[in-house]
Amino acid sequence: MASVQNPFAALLQEGSSADGVSHKLVEEILLFSLNKESGGNQTLCLADVVVDTSEDTLCEDLVAHALFERLMLSNTSECLLAGGGGSGSGEAWETNAITYLHGAFVRSEHMEGAKKTASSKIQELILNNASTCMRQPDLFAPQSFATQWLELFEQASEHDASTQEFLVRVACKVVEEDEPLEALGALKAIFYPLLTELQKLVAKDNLITIKKNVFWILGFFVKDKRAAVLGELLIDYTTPNPKAKGGEYMDTLLGHLLCISILPKTQTGKYEFFQQFSLNQTDPALWGLLSHHQQSTFQLFKQLLVLSPETKRKTLQWIANCLDANVSRGHLWSSMNLNLEQTMYSTASDAFMTSLCAVLIRLCSPLCVPSLKVLLVDPTYCAVADKDRQAKGVSLLKAHDETCLLPTVEGEERVTAEKYNFVTEIFYMTHKCFELANRPCIERLGRVMRELQNTQTAYEDVLRSDPNNDLTKNLFRMLMEQMQQVLSIRNTISEPTNDKEMLKFLEASAIWLTEVALLPRESYEQALDKRDFAPQIHRNLELLSDTPPFVAPYMQSVPESIIDNISAYLNFCRRLNGDQFIHIYYSAHDAFFKMILVFMGSSGLVKNPHLRAKLAEALEFLLPTQIMNSNRQTFVTHVFDNHPDRLKVVRSLLNVFVSIEMTGQSVQFEQKFNYRRPMYAIMEFLWTKQEHVQCFRDLAIEAEENMEAIEPPIFLRFINLLINDAIFLLDESLSNLEQIKQLQQAQDNGEWNSLSQNERQQQVTNLHHLGMLARFDNILGRDTINLLKLLTTEIKSIFCHNSMVDRIAAMLNYFLLHLVGPRKERFKVKDKKEFDFEPAQTVLEISHIYINLSTDDSFCLAVSQDGRSYSDQLFGFAENILIRIGGGQLIGDMSEFAAKVKKMGDQYKEEQELLADAPEEYLDPIISSLMTDPVILPSSKVTVDRSTIARHLLSDQTDPFNREPLTMDKVKSNEALKLEIDQWIEGKRSAARSKS
Repeated sequence: MASVQNPFAALLQEGSSADGVSHKLVEEILLFSLNKESGGNQTLCLADVVVDTSEDTLCEDLVAHALFERLMLSNTSECLLAGGGGSGSGEAWETNAITYLHGAFVRSEHMEGAKKTASSKIQELILNNASTCMRQPDLFAPQSFATQWLELFEQASEHDASTQEFLVRVACKVVEEDEPLEALGALKAIFYPLLTELQKLVAKDNLITIKKNVFWILGFFVKDKRAAVLGELLIDYTTPNPKAKGGEYMDTLLGHLLCISILPKTQTGKYEFFQQFSLNQTDPALWGLLSHHQQSTFQLFKQLLVLSPETKRKTLQWIANCLDANVSRGHLWSSMNLNLEQTMYSTASDAFMTSLCAVLIRLCSPLCVPSLKVLLVDPTYCAVADKDRQAKGVSLLKAHDETCLLPTVEGEERVTAEKYNFVTEIFYMTHKCFELANRPCIERLGRVMRELQNTQTAYEDVLRSDPNNDLTKNLFRMLMEQMQQVLSIRNTISEPTNDKEMLKFLEASAIWLTEVALLPRESYEQALDKRDFAPQIHRNLELLSDTPPFVAPYMQSVPESIIDNISAYLNFCRRLNGDQFIHIYYSAHDAFFKMILVFMGSSGLVKNPHLRAKLAEALEFLLPTQIMNSNRQTFVTHVFDNHPDRLKVVRSLLNVFVSIEMTGQSVQFEQKFNYRRPMYAIMEFLWTKQEHVQCFRDLAIEAEENMEAIEPPIFLRFINLLINDAIFLLDESLSNLEQIKQLQQAQDNGEWNSLSQNERQQQVTNLHHLGMLARFDNILGRDTINLLKLLTTEIKSIFCHNSMVDRIAAMLNYFLLHLVGPRKERFKVKDKKEFDFEPAQTVLEISHIYINLSTDDSFCLAVSQDGRSYSDQLFGFAENILIRIGGGQLIGDMSEFAAKVKKMGDQYKEEQELLADAPEEYLDPIISSLMTDPVILPSSKVTVDRSTIARHLLSDQTDPFNREPLTMDKVKSNEALKLEIDQWIEGKRSAARSKS
């Protein structure tokens, strides 16, 4: 009999105890029987392998041994029940150990009532054996448990939680039975090959082909906190070595998921979408796929972050290391898209980075309105030194190297908090990611759009002359490729779901910036005690001055990139068709407007003038009108009418206008004019609002009352710069137009025909380059003159102040002479429109300025005394032009003005003849005119006229004779000399009167 030889027979003696395992239940769950006479077609008979018994209750150890033996069977068909006639194809015949145990576990889970309780012992045996499989897979060679698990995951239904439960219980059993590191190692040995298979599949997929179940399978690893070890295994699997380059993050499992986008996976990859040129520049279906994919990736990251402290730490470290490895994407050359072999793989692609940014933006959702957890973000995060990072909970690498709003004094320790929370970490990481992902994309988009415009112009030119040659075809192909690139980048970074999240995050950032900048001193001191500097509450304080009365020292730790990101986003929105998303809700307008007002005009809060100028560009986005050369529809906003701090906007604008020119803060010349362009647009708009016009007036009055203050008044410096700019721009424009005319004549006269191909090409390039420069100067020059016209309609006396009047008179005369005088033909280029040259319009504007200021005698006198451009015929030339261009209503006023100027000029000439022999010491050493208000300069001791030195100090705050620092309050009136000059003049006049 079998039981005599069978080593398990002894176990039968214990088997009939009441606490044994029901034989019937073993048959139902484990699908095998130890009794040759029982069972059915769906049951295996192990009576020959283990023991033959008809007992109803079996001892646990016997069942355990039987189950182990069952797993070791490689050919189950040998164990068919006698006379059963089974085909050997059901679950009972399964030879894959994990698959079989999973089936048994599911059956035990589905037991009900008393059976459920009784089956718990069998379930425990199932899990013990599954744990053995995981820890000692060699026992079961050549089975592949990775493959078996993958099949289980793929077959699992969304409504059936038992596969997840089986995985979790098995993982917990492995951890329970081994040292933590050994257990993790055992699980990795099984699951790493499974993840590798998955990664290979994802690597081949794109946005359309990726299967839904990829995230479903990964979800098994991160859904249950009981088995956090599985999440740790997943994040370990997808983490490259600590010294990995930025591009190597794309080769990880998470990296492959992040690379799936509208953009190519790699920087040199092919663009897959928008291949057919169509007028429809967005694709909602594609947006839907991108949004769904990014949402799924976000869920995976989120689950890793909430699974356990260890998975959270490792996931944050993954993000931080990835950002650090890609930091060179933020450098200028990176956005130039240099396809150099050595840089190609050093950083991740736009697709990868923008997807990572989309994930982080979604993680920031609780920071945004309405919960506003952003107020728990600590502004001292970037002050933490490398050595303190771990102790204080700072994951971001090199955060302390960030360029901040205010500089740190050499050797000074910046204040830091006790510890940093998750909200602070994710806030700074998201801004860093936006800086390395979206900002380079926005710059690249701008560059490709310029290239596209140039290609389009070239294509249209050759199409007219020869539509069928190879050049035309090549240009058309280039045009299609560039168009595809533009649409792919634009659609990636403006996908609506992501864009809405982005807007909310940047709105929250603007609120946070305003709150940290306006934190009251007493709140800061309380924060200092607690070592926690987060604003905590939304105070929404009113702006009472340009720079808040108290600036917290932590402003030295707030990175410039946060403001830069907001500016870049708003400027990108301006280029969007129809501006579809930003006007979803108005609270964002208020938050951006207030933040711009706080920082734009204040060097006390932002040292970098470039950054403040970018804020002026961002402010232009909020103009509630159509912007020239923009595709956007009329934009509705009420901030300029309703915002409680709106009346600060004029002073803030003038501050930034002046600061981009000030000594020590100067910026490059062309750059300066690029920054001024949006400022002109804003000022022009503000001039349509009476309360903002009053702000300009108030600043002009304030300036007149403080003409000799140590710091020249802001409005005086502003109009001085306007005049400088106008003169420079017109000069440059006319010089370029003159050269363009010469080149055009040479071309028309056939002088280019004798040139070589290269020389001819060079001349074409020169002509094109000069044309661009002239156009730029003409547009800005027109804006400058227009602003002067607006200002002089309401504000007159400051323009006629003795330190300013000669300059404005000379400027207007100089312009008028060039535009209407005898030599105006020098600038008559072929197509004025091509260069935005509108001399007639400029003459009209200049005439308006003359008339606006004509009521002031000192202005009329200054016009007549300008020896360089003024003559009695000047206004006669202007009248001829005004008649031709329809400015007839100005002619009467201009005639009156011309007569007044001539009369005052004649009187002055008589006076000057009378005073022509003034002694040398009565003449101003700088401009050689008779001094009327002599002052002594403190360091050089030279005497000059007050108006001369006041004008000089507006641009240069040094003594012109020895370059020592100088301000108006330091000069002393030379009373004795003034008396002497006055007496000499009076003597001359008396003599003249007695003669006549």
